[in-house]
Amino acid sequence: MNGRATRWFLGAGLLLAAGVVAAQPMGGPMGGAPMGRGMGVPMGRWWERPKVVEQLGLTADQTQKLEARTMVDLKSTVEKAEIELRAASDAEPFNARRVRDAFGVLIQARTKLETQRFEILLKTREVLTADQWRNLRDLVRERRMEKGKGGPPGGEDPGRGPGGWDE
Repeated sequence: MNGRATRWFLGAGLLLAAGVVAAQPMGGPMGGAPMGRGMGVPMGRWWERPKVVEQLGLTADQTQKLEARTMVDLKSTVEKAEIELRAASDAEPFNARRVRDAFGVLIQARTKLETQRFEILLKTREVLTADQWRNLRDLVRERRMEKGKGGPPGGEDPGRGPGGWDE
C-alpha cells in the first residue's frame, strides 16, 4: 500500500473514531452513566419539583443550598469542545495532531463536568438528612419502575424531559 492510501485509511479511521466519541452521550469518567446515577439519585434540578419537595420534606434552607449549584458553564465548555472536535476531524487538509488535541480538550472538559456533578452529589448528600436521602433514592427507583423494567425506554434519564423531574 502506498503512502497516500495509508494516510487515507488512517484519516478515515480517525474520523470514524472521532465521530463515535462525539456521538456518545455524556456520562461518567469511562463513558458510563453520569456519577449521580450510580448512587441512585436523579440528575437535574429535582429540588424545584413541588411534589418531590413535599415528599422529601425539604426545608427552604435545604432548597436554597441545593439551588446554589450550577453547571451551565461546564456544559457549554463540553459542547464547544465537541464542536471543535468535529471541525478538526472534518478539516482539509486533515491534521491528525489537531484531532488528537481537540479530543484531549473534550476529555478534559467532560472530566471537569463529571467531577463537578460528583461534588454536587456529595453536597446534596450533606444537605439532606439520612431519611430524605433514602426517600429520594426510593422515589427514583419508583420512577424508573413506572417507566418499566427498572428504567425508562430508550435509556432516557428519568430526571429529565417528559415525565421526569425537570418537566
